[in-house]
Amino acid sequence: MKYIGDIMKKKFLLLILICLNFNFLFAQQKISDTEKLITIGKIYGFLKYYHPEVGKGKYDWDKEFIKYLPQVLEASDTETLSKIYSNWIDSLGSIEKCKNCDSDKLYFDKNFNLSWTQDSEIFNSELTAKLKYIEENRFQGENFYITAEPVGKIKVTNEPIYQNFSYPSEEYRLLGLFKYWNIIEYFYPYKYLTDQKWDSVLTEMIPKFRSVSNKDEYHSLVKELVAKLDDTHAWISFNGEVPKYLPIKISNIDNKAVVSGFYNDSLAKINNLKLGDVLLKIDEVDIQKETEKKSKYIAGSNANIKIRQTYNEILLGKDSSATLTIERNNLIEKIKVNRYDFDDFKYWDNLTTIKTKSINEIIGYINMASVKGADVSNIFKSFENKKAIIIDLRNYPAFIYKLLSRHLNSEKRDFSKVYSPNMNYPGMFSFKDNLQTGIKNNKNFKGKVILLVNEESISRSEFTVMALQTADNVITIGNQTAGADGDVVVFEYIGGYKTAISGNGIMYPDNTETQRKGIKIDIEIRPTINGLRQGRDEILEKAIEQGSE
Repeated sequence: MKYIGDIMKKKFLLLILICLNFNFLFAQQKISDTEKLITIGKIYGFLKYYHPEVGKGKYDWDKEFIKYLPQVLEASDTETLSKIYSNWIDSLGSIEKCKNCDSDKLYFDKNFNLSWTQDSEIFNSELTAKLKYIEENRFQGENFYITAEPVGKIKVTNEPIYQNFSYPSEEYRLLGLFKYWNIIEYFYPYKYLTDQKWDSVLTEMIPKFRSVSNKDEYHSLVKELVAKLDDTHAWISFNGEVPKYLPIKISNIDNKAVVSGFYNDSLAKINNLKLGDVLLKIDEVDIQKETEKKSKYIAGSNANIKIRQTYNEILLGKDSSATLTIERNNLIEKIKVNRYDFDDFKYWDNLTTIKTKSINEIIGYINMASVKGADVSNIFKSFENKKAIIIDLRNYPAFIYKLLSRHLNSEKRDFSKVYSPNMNYPGMFSFKDNLQTGIKNNKNFKGKVILLVNEESISRSEFTVMALQTADNVITIGNQTAGADGDVVVFEYIGGYKTAISGNGIMYPDNTETQRKGIKIDIEIRPTINGLRQGRDEILEKAIEQGSE
């Protein structure tokens, strides 16, 4: 009986092994086309930026992708897929041991992710070992495809020029997706802050890029891809045609598109446009419904700025005129309005714009939109007896924060941490020395410094606010800023289409993030529709109240 029992045990074990083997083979066969394309997209980018021979520009890397793409799609299982990649890596040449790759250097690593290279469910042990070896002996020279600017942000270089690519074939649509995805994967400082994980974006976009059926759908899909960066600096342009603008600024107030300012007062008056007007329709298109449809194609660091950017996009147009349906003082009206070339507004060189003024005997006001470096000393001399100075940064100022800090600070202080892409370890970022502003000055302004901000405070404006927040006696008043800090990187999406992202990581010295959140605000004030209709500047009013205390 014991003999029979042993036979039964052996048969049972054999059956288990057969089942396990069957399940293993079945699992291999179940790899989908999307999963295969995810792997080639990541391998393409990894080798481009990590492999020494590829990094030197020895290969036409796009042609290599096009050559291996059909093989990858034809792979019947994960083992075959791994062999294709192993053979590809072997064909690129040997890699010498890296003498400088082992380092105890402190990195900003929140964007770093090479865990996929060790995924044993997709790659065999031979391939994972090769990928790990490449990481540990990565290229240390100047990469043919990407370099660093003096300020730390990247510059995309030596990418092939593709013409007549308004709607490329499937393999080139995928190539464009993978090029862009890998630039973000390795060199975008705020990847870790996106609402949707960047890996998930790739999984979602691959089938969409394969199935898109015409030029308009393709362009919309690329816009959707760019918008997933959640970055107010991010944009893409598919043609050189410049749209026409209404002469109004729009804010999102109570989830309504509200006129909150003018690019040109005279043109706004001619077109019967007033502060506090609520825009309901443009040429019979419902603005709120259109916002819901279009917002996924518009990049914005936070919800408020994304909605505002979408409103602006809806109001742009090729036609010289449009019909607006508005709500004004509880009445619905239709008005015919004109659109203009932005240059017609002369917005940036309006000679009537106030640089400074005395609000009263104790409070001075500085409008940073108009102030130049040469003005700073005289401004502070004229305000030396004031008890408070209001500095309005609801605009885009000149790069003169250091000149102001000389008068506001009693000593030099840190105001920002900066981290930039590490070109020798793609995906990692390196901290620079903290940025400082101010000088030792016992004659600095002793009164209150009040900074004004809102959604128009973006990039350099936010950076300037951070610097001026180091003043001795300072408060910041307003509402959430654009949340887009760090130098802008402009490069080309495949086909020659200009696109942009934030290039350096910026945060406060205490590690508080500014991207997406915006800068720190002490007293939050949001304009109201009634306030605008009454001609009030509610943020400035609060500042005057604070300055008078």
